[in-house]
Amino acid sequence: MIKVPRYGRICGRLRELGFCQGDLAYALHLSGGAISKRMYGITEWSVAEMYQVMDFLRAPAEELHLYFPPQAARRRAG
Repeated sequence: MIKVPRYGRICGRLRELGFCQGDLAYALHLSGGAISKRMYGITEWSVAEMYQVMDFLRAPAEELHLYFPPQAARRRAG
């Protein structure tokens, strides 16, 4: 079974900017494993982390719901 990140928009934006999850981990002062667990929905993102991710991705806060969709929407998509 192939694992697919639940936060595909984050992955796409990282690639678009030339970054990887390791760069995001460094920026958030988290380990690569901690970022991976968040990307796969094993660990929930804190609100503060969500805004840090948005800053790192140079995305407006108004698009937070696109990068971090509500739980029900993620279940339907995944």
